[in-house]
Amino acid sequence: MKIVAFVDSSLYAHSVIDHTIWLALERRASVELVHIVSPNEVAASNIAPIHPGGAVLLERDDTLNAKLAELERQGRERLEQAHRALNQAGVNDVQVRLCEGHTAQTMVQATQSASIAIVGKRGEHADLARLPLGANLERLVRGSKVPVLAVSRSFRPIRRTLAPVDPEAATAPALDVLAGGLLPATPIELLHVGDASEAARVRLDQAAAKLEAAGFATSARIEAGTPNVVIPQRVVLDDIDMLAVTAFGSSRLKSMLLGSLTSELLRACQVPVLLC
Repeated sequence: MKIVAFVDSSLYAHSVIDHTIWLALERRASVELVHIVSPNEVAASNIAPIHPGGAVLLERDDTLNAKLAELERQGRERLEQAHRALNQAGVNDVQVRLCEGHTAQTMVQATQSASIAIVGKRGEHADLARLPLGANLERLVRGSKVPVLAVSRSFRPIRRTLAPVDPEAATAPALDVLAGGLLPATPIELLHVGDASEAARVRLDQAAAKLEAAGFATSARIEAGTPNVVIPQRVVLDDIDMLAVTAFGSSRLKSMLLGSLTSELLRACQVPVLLC
């Protein structure tokens, strides 16, 4: 098993490292720590005020190169610090990689040989007042073929997971990932938000049987309401440590997942979210 962990200068960086240590020790996984420097983003940030004649002025190339060199120096330093932290915690199979390129594209490329990616819910340039779903996180989840664990700002061991179930979905990648043993076999609460239909009960029973066969203790419930309200409530009331969701759903969830619903859940649920 291989973990790719993205290390940046955001408020989430320490949590990324702590979650990486936790999972690497639990699964005896190898780790690749990745830091990305994006020349295009640096250049865009250096656009000068518009000239009275209407031209957009860019800072000189040597200035851009100096800023890139400094960012690379800082990136190497962060990678070294993260490497030391993993070694001190007992994780020894660790590689580091400093990448240059478009952030989202490079993130997707870096996960090609991984089993799971770990990243902060929001990046270093995000607006903390608005707390939207980060564009790079969304592109990573859309482009990567592996599950993405988007972590919150603080770490605590994952001992209980909440997994929403959509009875109208043809597949359930999040449940498949959990049953596949990617994460430790901690208790899982299955939740359908909506009508207590026969289809919902059947799908919950099927999901519970699959997870129990894989060694997970499960419980299930059906609760009326809307997902963006009920799911955060259950996270708090049931002392949930991680939310596991299928990134692309169906029916009424299809237009919301990786859109408004996922964004709301990432903001409202102060726990890591496993996106599959």
